[in-house]
Amino acid sequence: MAKEADPRAEWSGFETALRGSKSLASAYLLRGAERWFRDRAVDRVIERAKALDYEICRHDTKDPEFRAQRLLDDLTSSAMFASLRLVVVSEPESLLKKSGSNESALTRAIRGFVARKGGSVVLVADGLRADLAIVKELVSQGGELRSFRKLYERPPPWARNADPRSTELVEWLLARAREREVKLSSDQAVVLAHAQGNDLAALDDQLAALSAGGAAELFARLSATAAGSPGDVCDALLAGETPRTLQAVETLFSGGMRREKDGGRETDQNALVAILLGYLRPKVRSGLAAAELVKGGMQPEDAAGEVGVTAFDKTLRAAIGTRPPEQWRGMLDDLLEIERRSRRGGEVDAADFVRLALRWSRRAPARAR
Repeated sequence: MAKEADPRAEWSGFETALRGSKSLASAYLLRGAERWFRDRAVDRVIERAKALDYEICRHDTKDPEFRAQRLLDDLTSSAMFASLRLVVVSEPESLLKKSGSNESALTRAIRGFVARKGGSVVLVADGLRADLAIVKELVSQGGELRSFRKLYERPPPWARNADPRSTELVEWLLARAREREVKLSSDQAVVLAHAQGNDLAALDDQLAALSAGGAAELFARLSATAAGSPGDVCDALLAGETPRTLQAVETLFSGGMRREKDGGRETDQNALVAILLGYLRPKVRSGLAAAELVKGGMQPEDAAGEVGVTAFDKTLRAAIGTRPPEQWRGMLDDLLEIERRSRRGGEVDAADFVRLALRWSRRAPARAR
């Protein structure tokens, strides 16, 4: 699968082409999971259309007031108050699907609209497929296809000791702060991104708040309500580091965790428990299997590789060499007991993982001084 383009480069290319053209393209096809870029692109096209005296027609298939016939009318009729018309269609995927071997009414209407040069059509959606026949056809006729994936919020897994300030999300945040003329340090950008999550619209709102002042108060509040990470809890538990685990558990259960799909937060306690158990269980099972191999004479690094623990999972690899099988077996029993209780409707919360931190810390062998 081809690597998805950097959405910042996609945005730059889109903006440059729009600014340099004397008229709108016949079609703009805006797709991808990052809605901030898509919405901004739509706004830019509309601004340009207004400057060129286009008639503006907007349709959102998810809107309860949406009527497919009105959309088709806008595509098949002539503009009433202008020579050209801009037709924006949000979330059109279902209306573009074929019925058997027959093309949809929307596909035919778009083709006719473009053929008679009625103006410009904008199709915008997260799941708009680039290989859709009408999309490829519009691109071949001069339409612009722009894909805006989510920005990467973590360094690449192959980067050793990667600086969190070098992620795409933090870099975007710093660039956007400069655009807004907001003073924001790299460290502050990391805190803001970690607390708010991968939600560019929400981050942009926070920058707007910063431009109005009150930076100290804002960052104090963000630090107190930062999103947590099941991975951080898992690593701290496996390392036997109690203070770190307590902080990670508190952050996760008080601030929730970021959802990859939409950048929002998952705060439901039962969901967080299930996700955390899903992180821990396979790691502890792998630790147990590798520890058995170590007990049989294999080197810890070789044992880790034998059971499928990658080099990127440094915490688990380190723990394999320090905990005997009996400790891993006790840890697995602890997890299975919590899981059974949660599945039977029993109360499982942050306190259970705090107790794990205390138990697993005592099981961790003392470090040499």
